[in-house]
Amino acid sequence: MSEELNIEKLREEVNPVYSTAQSCLQIASFLGDEESDELRKALGFSVFGADTKERAGSIPAPIIDALMKALPVFNSLIEARFFSSNNYIKASGAKQVVDLPCGYTARGIKLAKSGIKFYGFDLPAVIDAMKPAVKKTIGDNENITYAEVDATNYASLRRALETADGKLHITTEGLLMYLTQSELETVFGNIRKLLLEFGGKWVTVDNELDTAEKKALIAATAGLPPEIAGQIGKVAAGSVSKTTLANNIFFDKDKEKVKKFVSDMGFDLELVPIREYMPVPLVSYKDVSEDVRRQATEALANVNFWVMTAKPGTTEKFTCEEDNFNADVKLNDDVLNVSLTGRLDTITAPGLLALYKEAEAKGKISSVCVDMKDLEYISSAGLRVLLIMRKALSDSKDFSLINMSENVREIIETTGFDTIFC
Repeated sequence: MSEELNIEKLREEVNPVYSTAQSCLQIASFLGDEESDELRKALGFSVFGADTKERAGSIPAPIIDALMKALPVFNSLIEARFFSSNNYIKASGAKQVVDLPCGYTARGIKLAKSGIKFYGFDLPAVIDAMKPAVKKTIGDNENITYAEVDATNYASLRRALETADGKLHITTEGLLMYLTQSELETVFGNIRKLLLEFGGKWVTVDNELDTAEKKALIAATAGLPPEIAGQIGKVAAGSVSKTTLANNIFFDKDKEKVKKFVSDMGFDLELVPIREYMPVPLVSYKDVSEDVRRQATEALANVNFWVMTAKPGTTEKFTCEEDNFNADVKLNDDVLNVSLTGRLDTITAPGLLALYKEAEAKGKISSVCVDMKDLEYISSAGLRVLLIMRKALSDSKDFSLINMSENVREIIETTGFDTIFC
């Protein structure tokens, strides 16, 4: 690969997480957490709120001002989730923690200092940034390991746990809401297979925090003019688009239906109140009125950790066992023919982008035809590579996807990319 095709740059292009996954670390740093502040500096992230105007874009000034006043309530959700999860991990006596995705947080540093073995798993772009930043912050520590994985790819998960020995405490924050139904089932199958081998449990709070967020929004906008409160609601809702948030059963309003799904996927479930592990008081509430603080606290009062343990039985139905991706890229005159095989996910997508850029450097590309006959799965990272190819053409009609399987077509339609490609 040429110097221009630096793999880290390609990973960042395929998985543009740098502008969207920084908030938790910035907020924890802003609230005075020392490890978070040291890691933020090592990563080169700005102080929380420093780039508000730049990120706000065309949002009217009154809305920005109102959002800034409401931020402490939203910050309390981040604070409660992050620190409560850490407290629960320590109280449970866990010896090995798998953070999937680990994101840009100081959790690994905190747990490693406590003698807990920490495995931080995330997209390649995140891991590329976290490895050197964490080493700069904590130095060499045998208790902390970072690895690039795709949660839908069992082989990548198992490879990253090669040194693990004993029960796992798997935590997922900010992952499951981005999955299609088929992806969700695959992740459940993969995690269950890991737990049947190693033992331990899987803990998440994501599917209950969404309700708390809505209640917190009401508390945060209390007393504001109705038109301003409505605009804040639209801004909050607009942060999630069809191409980034999937509609899967784990976030169904009917929790009994969700519990049945968990059982059907081979897990026993225990609900553990998050309030038992929340820091008291929350630093976020420091400058919040007593009335708003009460409403925001009530929003968190009924939130639970979903603690899942694997039931014995087969693991073959939903688990993806092998990495089997291959891309055949040929430039004939000015027509680029691409044939894909296997799984195009966050691990393999940068490789396809590299092949495309190499072909692009050889000569003009006026049309692209992607044959998906043997493609089993495609993630948002893979879709993003296809979007890069399409955008490089002067006419969208010169880009075509052929021979899609039903599974791949479902993913493309569910994520909203059908309106772009088809």
